[in-house]
Amino acid sequence: MKNEQNAAIIQGLYNAVNERNFEYLNALSSAKSEWLDIPFNITVTGETSVMISWQNRFNMFPDAAFEIKNLIAHDNFVIVQGVEKGTYKGFLESLDEDIIAEGTWVEIGFCDVYYLEEGTIVKANSNFDIDTLIHQISAIPA
Repeated sequence: MKNEQNAAIIQGLYNAVNERNFEYLNALSSAKSEWLDIPFNITVTGETSVMISWQNRFNMFPDAAFEIKNLIAHDNFVIVQGVEKGTYKGFLESLDEDIIAEGTWVEIGFCDVYYLEEGTIVKANSNFDIDTLIHQISAIPA
């Protein structure tokens, strides 16, 4: 039963992300929540961590949409693999040079791992294919 409940909560998260339902996203955080954005090594903690983390993503991709390819729930963990699609609107600091690529359409793979307790996200590790993103927004061949 726990597997199905946790799977439904995280499926709901991606539905809320695609619908920009910040109320649902905010309800998934608690005081002990921690969200790690792996590609940028940014950690957000606390009662608004889930919503803030997604808002940061929307700042880069205002029209982002997420398609789940695989969702696996086991005990308190949920793993989600999928594709993010959207128009990149922003500035990306890179080791070689800073990239400004307003209006570039991208499709990148992602894999997120969630640890839940009592219906809230205690820990999230969010990862996406930063290499493909850099290639797509800078027109560097992959």
